[in-house]
Amino acid sequence: MTTQPTQWYGSEPIPLGSRQPAPTLIDGLTQAMDDIAFPMSPASLRPVVLPRESYQEMFTAAAALLRLLRRTLLEAAPTAAGRIAALGADEEMYPLFIDGAVEEDFATCIARPDVMVDATGPKFVEFNIGAGIGGVVDTSLNSAAWIEAYGGRELAPFTGPDPLAVRDQIFVRAVRELGVRPGVAIVGTARDLNGSRTTRYYDVQVDSLRSQGLKAEFFEPEDLLAGLGLPGRPRYDIGLRHFTIPEWRGHAIDLTPVRTALDAGCTLIATQTAYLISNKKVLGWVSEGQPWMSARDRETVERYLPWTRVVSDRSTHWRGSRRSLPELLLDSPEEFVLKPAIGMKAQDVLVGRHCDRELWNSTVSRAMEREDHIVQEYVRPAPYPMEFAEAEGTGSYEAEVFPVFSPYVFDDRPGGCMVRYLPPGRHGVVSIHGHGALPTVALARR
Repeated sequence: MTTQPTQWYGSEPIPLGSRQPAPTLIDGLTQAMDDIAFPMSPASLRPVVLPRESYQEMFTAAAALLRLLRRTLLEAAPTAAGRIAALGADEEMYPLFIDGAVEEDFATCIARPDVMVDATGPKFVEFNIGAGIGGVVDTSLNSAAWIEAYGGRELAPFTGPDPLAVRDQIFVRAVRELGVRPGVAIVGTARDLNGSRTTRYYDVQVDSLRSQGLKAEFFEPEDLLAGLGLPGRPRYDIGLRHFTIPEWRGHAIDLTPVRTALDAGCTLIATQTAYLISNKKVLGWVSEGQPWMSARDRETVERYLPWTRVVSDRSTHWRGSRRSLPELLLDSPEEFVLKPAIGMKAQDVLVGRHCDRELWNSTVSRAMEREDHIVQEYVRPAPYPMEFAEAEGTGSYEAEVFPVFSPYVFDDRPGGCMVRYLPPGRHGVVSIHGHGALPTVALARR
């Protein structure tokens, strides 16, 4: 039995008795997010609030799908080199593997899928895996600010976990299981922070780790070797890999210090394998099915994944019949979305129904030749009624938006949920970068 969108979102009004006046609320949210890389929208007067059952469903489904993605990639080949070859990926994009079981053990401990809701409920359109994913700090601060704006933890009509506190437990586990000193080196760069005035973005993470009894420091790549006290035994045995290789290459950052730190025994979490599992081709392989999948696995895929295929010159099953994949995509672009197999921030994603036909056709042709894209069935999103502040700040109005949910999963545990949506009346790719999406958070009704 399918869930209607109004049921999944819930229809009961949120109690507003403890909510601060709009100007005070907006000022508090703005201050809470000051000098953070991606401030949340000050125009919304409430977060997205879901029934507890719907909120929990996102995390349960995310953890189940993540396990399928992990197994699918690991069984594609017994070695990292073989898995890279199976994906047709560039070896130079994956230079930071480490030896031993830890490489696979900490590959999927940090994940953030992207979820759209249609008439049947949530559909997982993408999985971002690895510690370089964005929004953890933002979601932590914004969730706390919303709860405070609605009267604090005792009075607020919604609740949710603190993403940083849940993520910190990964490092508590790593210290215990690896038998190392309780400390975490955060490896990142302020060059990723869109011109922030300070290092508050990283300071918040350091403070959170220290609250768990872990020593913690933030290091820019150029300061990493000196900060770790190398050569010799590194001052930190584990670290948070707060970067992606494409972004650092875009900054012309030398990865040699990171490689040196790994070779000296500093384990960076999440490990390099995370970025193989997050290759969207793996999502296509899972959608198409694997021989080892149980009936329950297949039901999970059918329920929560939109039809997804690696783009190549072949035939495929589509809605009960066998079709040529190239012909299907060229004949019915309105039914599909094209995505690069490797990519972030919705770069080069094409939504067929909102895309120039010539651009769509040429992209399909190149994707067939290179086999470096996936195609997904278009998910028809269900609208969510969001409350916005009037321009003068004294009143509010409701407008429909089409949210993309991003639940954080840390060691299979719920870790909060970021939300993005385009301003009312706009349609297309839902991304903050280059598309103007507004970010907020989702919380669970008490």
